[in-house]
Amino acid sequence: MGGMLRMRTLPAGSRVKVKSPGPVPEWSTWEDDHHRVSTSTKRRLQQLFFRGDRRITASVMYIGTESLRDRLRAKGQLKVELRDPAGSSVVILAAAEGLIAA
Repeated sequence: MGGMLRMRTLPAGSRVKVKSPGPVPEWSTWEDDHHRVSTSTKRRLQQLFFRGDRRITASVMYIGTESLRDRLRAKGQLKVELRDPAGSSVVILAAAEGLIAA
């Protein structure tokens, strides 16, 4: 059982990709970046990531607040930074069980 738990836990900085491509989950949101990246670009990055597009790089974000880390862990979610080749990036929520190391 301990080994299975370890597999689902991805350390901060890990490059990840989705296990099985599909639509964006309704609960997956992005963080407010104070309009540095347009909403259409954020939506595009999120959709391409969940569709499994190889051009999008994704890595698990470090969460400094223990209470937020515990809340996300209880929900089975991680914060993931998505970046496209042009340099645009967005931080989204993704299900830990739906991600694998890239």
